[in-house]
Amino acid sequence: MATTPNTNRVTLAQVAERAGVSPGAVSQVLNEHPQARISSEARERINRAVEELGYRPNRVARSLRMAKSETFGFVSDSVTITRFATGMLRGALSAADEVDHLLLIAETGGDPDRERRAVESLVDRGVDGIIFAAMKSRIPRPYTLPAGLPHVYVNLSNTEGAVSVLPDEFNAGRDSVRLLAEAGHRDGIALIGHDLAPGDDPTLALTARRRLDGIAFEMNERGMRLVGEFGCEDWQPELGYQAAQKALRLDGLTAMLCLNDRIAVGAYQAVGEADKRVADDVSVVSFDDDEIAAALHPGLTTIAIPHEAMGATAIEILTAARQPTEDVLIPMRIKDRGSIGAPSAPR
Repeated sequence: MATTPNTNRVTLAQVAERAGVSPGAVSQVLNEHPQARISSEARERINRAVEELGYRPNRVARSLRMAKSETFGFVSDSVTITRFATGMLRGALSAADEVDHLLLIAETGGDPDRERRAVESLVDRGVDGIIFAAMKSRIPRPYTLPAGLPHVYVNLSNTEGAVSVLPDEFNAGRDSVRLLAEAGHRDGIALIGHDLAPGDDPTLALTARRRLDGIAFEMNERGMRLVGEFGCEDWQPELGYQAAQKALRLDGLTAMLCLNDRIAVGAYQAVGEADKRVADDVSVVSFDDDEIAAALHPGLTTIAIPHEAMGATAIEILTAARQPTEDVLIPMRIKDRGSIGAPSAPR
């Protein structure tokens, strides 16, 4: 005969009765009250009673009592469904778990109305803070949030006073030039993906502008010049391939500085079809550290976007006693995989 499980919730009073202490003592132990004067023996009895009875704290009551929901909101345009940027979500989830918070995720597909409804819903649920994240850096839409509600922008360049967590693209751009210069490249570098001077291009992400600014700054500092600049309407392998084909016709070409890894994939193909070898004949350096970078031969030297660290840092900002007053820039790490060599003599 089937039995009906007991679905009655175990109460704090039942734990106290089993442990032979007051409900107040149980509450102090479970909430790790810093001034609780409970003996180690009593603590052991309480913890044992909790385990034996299967007691679970009532988080709704706790949140009402402490005016905290133990949840954060994560609103994004496409981060959670984009393979390349899911590290941002992993970092946020891990950091939220460390402070005993759940992450309520709202994916909006970049639709303004869905984004507005998501924000309103999270506010209605009393989240303790909201992360606004984007796959492609842009200026965020303005929202009216309750006074005092912590919020932070990730990969969004905010102009309204809230803090943004961004990859340090400017110094990454500088690093790409430094890597080539230290290998001996100087005036034979072609830029693949965009002109060095971005102008007023509305399609260019804000972080990409900083990347270009860093490249331009370091080249100027070193007295270097580009041998050619080749724009791509979209930063995808096919257009990178076409741009690299043009670059390979240049006299004196020694290296290609690609603005992302997908462009670099096309550059690899063009180099191979020209009967040349990456690193030995033409060096290639790139940005992002997409999964394909490690699968190429030779592996692609690239400068990685720190998605996971960006997500974790956003949570740290939400829980900080004092909020930063300036944007937080996360360093981008160099992943040296051997696609940069010394300039070769013409073959």
